[in-house]
Amino acid sequence: MMKRSSKRILTAILGMTMLLAVTGCQNTKQASSTSTQAGTGTETEQPTQSEAKGTRKVQTVKGEIEVPTDPKRVVVNWYVGDVVALDLNIVGYYGWEHEGMPYYDKMMATTKIQNWEQEEVMALDPDLIVTYSDEDYDKFKSIAPVIVIPEGDLSSIDRVLFLGEATGTKEKAQSVVDTFETKLAAAKETLQSDKFKDKTFSINEDWGSGSYGIFYETESRGGTLVYKYLGLKKPEKLEQLIKEKGENREGLSYEVAANYFGDYMLWFHPYDSAEGEPSEYEMSDIWKSLPAVVNNQVISIPSSKSGLFYYSDVLSLTAQMDYIVDAINSITK
Repeated sequence: MMKRSSKRILTAILGMTMLLAVTGCQNTKQASSTSTQAGTGTETEQPTQSEAKGTRKVQTVKGEIEVPTDPKRVVVNWYVGDVVALDLNIVGYYGWEHEGMPYYDKMMATTKIQNWEQEEVMALDPDLIVTYSDEDYDKFKSIAPVIVIPEGDLSSIDRVLFLGEATGTKEKAQSVVDTFETKLAAAKETLQSDKFKDKTFSINEDWGSGSYGIFYETESRGGTLVYKYLGLKKPEKLEQLIKEKGENREGLSYEVAANYFGDYMLWFHPYDSAEGEPSEYEMSDIWKSLPAVVNNQVISIPSSKSGLFYYSDVLSLTAQMDYIVDAINSITK
């Protein structure tokens, strides 16, 4: 009886040992499985495989690409202001520079790319390339990851926020956007007051009677800020002209240009004109009779400020707004 009981106890102990071993193995597999699944989630503390090797995955118009989690050497085409706003290290840019730009000094501290070609870009040893051109993806992807943001796909605000998310500078992106939106709210309060109710605004530049005449602008030269963000009105005849021709910017002859001017005019002097020198149109009799001129409602943009209104990144928009609001306040006192 003793031998039979001992054998039963031994069998029970062995069975319990095997059960615990199997259970432990299953728990280990489940923990491993949970860890792997968590690693693919968007809200996990565990790093993804790409993050573990120093990159993050970003969804772009060219599909999902891997970019450095902390880019150190950025090359940029056109979106210079966005990259500057994020405090990323620019080793080369391709675009126009002018002393009126709010980040001109930072542009001068880096390399201007003369030819947007593989050889010159490769020589800068970038770890990230930012561009607006779809063609640049295949052109440069063998050199470094390429983030393509086609013009018009994102607003100025959404673009810098997207780049902030993509490059690990989300907080910086939000900071510059917050600054812009705070100033925008204050500017709207001024420009949408009763004083400016039903007033129209036009953006114009004198190219000369022997050239394109008087250009009207609706997107560049501050148009993005004036019409999209500040919500100011275009002259009715200008709205009709744009619908008829389908052109957001075009030259008008000296003889007809006045028909399309607003109650207030943002009047640009060409970037290469002498400072303080009146343009050809400003010396005409027509100019002297313009309602905006008679009523002192012309916001003059000197050649030294041409660069300020060239780009439409969040830093440029903020600086443009400061200039316009100060100018309007000075002429409406």
